Amino acid sequence: MIATTSRRTQERGPVAEVLRHLSPDLAAIAPRRYERIGDVLLLKMEGIDTEARRQIVESYAQVLQARTVVVDRGVRGPWRQPEVDVVWGDGTETVHLEDGVRFKLDVARVMFSSGNIAERMRMGRIVQRGEIVVDLFAGIGQFAIPMAVHARPARVIACEVNPVAYSYLEENVRLNHAWSVEPRLGDCRQTGPEGIADRIVMGYLHGESHLDVAMRTAKDDCVLHYHENVPVEDPDRPARHVEEAATRAGIRAKVLAVHRIKSYAPRIRHLVLDVRLSR
Repeated sequence: MIATTSRRTQERGPVAEVLRHLSPDLAAIAPRRYERIGDVLLLKMEGIDTEARRQIVESYAQVLQARTVVVDRGVRGPWRQPEVDVVWGDGTETVHLEDGVRFKLDVARVMFSSGNIAERMRMGRIVQRGEIVVDLFAGIGQFAIPMAVHARPARVIACEVNPVAYSYLEENVRLNHAWSVEPRLGDCRQTGPEGIADRIVMGYLHGESHLDVAMRTAKDDCVLHYHENVPVEDPDRPARHVEEAATRAGIRAKVLAVHRIKSYAPRIRHLVLDVRLSR
């Protein structure tokens, strides 16, 4: 009892309030972290039985005033489709407001990581007026829309292969009046333009096999923002991937900066490289 009380008093903010609504036994096993997307909460609750899960979720829903709470069981497949169980409420479609941008999505059908907010904000401010930007893995517009809303690009060509994500990309263009965004449905190998990009975004964490598309898309002088999941034992791997693809295309690649976004898994880091490509 004393140990449980000690753990509870160490919590701060909304989680502490959630725990205060639970019995000591339930507070001891309740998750200490949650993700909020719009008015939907996502919790990880492995190994918690049905009745305990119901009571914990009810406390989270009431304290954080959520419309829906889902248990997050990860993602699957090349399109990184979410696997969730709805345990409170009945709707998984929501509108997430972030940095003046509205993202409409269904958390049960498309992935959206709230942990990438700093990178989305950075992309919204790094673009220069009049640039042509190509987003090769646009998703629901998590980078394309902030760039269009906060910067003044001439065009943002947003390629997306997943029809569900693409439908939300189109909806988010309308929702934010982001008319410089040009959605293109299909694999970026077929939909990506050639030789016109001042800036390229590759936000897919396993996009190394598409680096040749980026090289083909780039102008003679271009900046590439390349995302990759990287083992801590091999932090230079993303730079090698970019440099090898550039060499094959007859392009020079210079790494300008490396940004650590978050820890993705034990000993795996989500990194973004800013790379200047020049012929």
